[in-house]
Amino acid sequence: MFSYRTLFKQAWLITWRHKYLWFFGLFAAVVAGGGSWEYQIFSQSLNNGLIEGSYLRLANIQALGELTQSFWYGLGDLLTYDIWTILSAISLIILTVSLIAFALWLSISSQAALVSETKKLLNPKKKNQDLSIRTGLTHGHSHFWSLAGLNILIKFLVTLAFFIMSLPLLFMSWRETDLLAAIYVILFVIFIPVAVSLSLIIKFAIAYRVLDDKSALIALEKGELLFRKNWLISLEAAIILFIINFVASLILLVVLSLFFLPIFTVSLLLSATWLSYTILFLAIILVVMFGSSLTAFQISAWTNLFLSLTEKGGQAKLERLFNKQSS
Repeated sequence: MFSYRTLFKQAWLITWRHKYLWFFGLFAAVVAGGGSWEYQIFSQSLNNGLIEGSYLRLANIQALGELTQSFWYGLGDLLTYDIWTILSAISLIILTVSLIAFALWLSISSQAALVSETKKLLNPKKKNQDLSIRTGLTHGHSHFWSLAGLNILIKFLVTLAFFIMSLPLLFMSWRETDLLAAIYVILFVIFIPVAVSLSLIIKFAIAYRVLDDKSALIALEKGELLFRKNWLISLEAAIILFIINFVASLILLVVLSLFFLPIFTVSLLLSATWLSYTILFLAIILVVMFGSSLTAFQISAWTNLFLSLTEKGGQAKLERLFNKQSS
């Protein structure tokens, strides 16, 4: 019988017992915003509020444009310097781009590795399975370009959706009217579910690409079909995982506030520099381990849900409740 509790419990046990998955979780968080775009959408909408969050997104888009423009202007000015300055600057640019490219490769490969390793761990009956970071990255590398395309696609579509949704705010900065405010609210109600749906479709598409070796286009089509058939289950799972993510983050904040912050404050008052650095270092390690394990858990949970839906199917909790009431 389909059960969220069983699915998420299996994902948690896998994540806890096989801590090498945390390595993948550390880097996969870079491309998926902590494992999932929909969590960012939920959290930004709740934390920043309706209007403030949209203004913040517009400001981010504008800042990106200004940064790109400044880069090209700076590159043009560089040509006016002597040859050694130009070579030094170009070397620094190449090094920076190489490090960014390596980080992106590691992040996307880790995302694919988490999906493939989760399936291996969910099928313990198969003997002689090579479970290691090296094997996971090797398998993840084979899906790099496809997953890079899917991640770029979801980033572009979500950004486009929020940009369209925020257009009335641009016009309201010139002339504030009730009509524009009403249009903004309507667009917000429309595009938030659209953005969340796109995020969930991409999750299923990634699973189809990694686990079934489908092409990116076919994986996207099958992911959309699977989501359309199980949209309520997907939404319920997203909400449950969002709550788990929120509660876990709250617990981490409490631990940092009750244990690390008092010691850090005392160390500052006593001018104990060594103790301050030690506490700060331990806090950073704890936050990194927490984020890595949580990302690994989330991707493992979605992979488990994908396997359950494709192999056995399932019924949403709300559907079961309505069926009980009707019967």
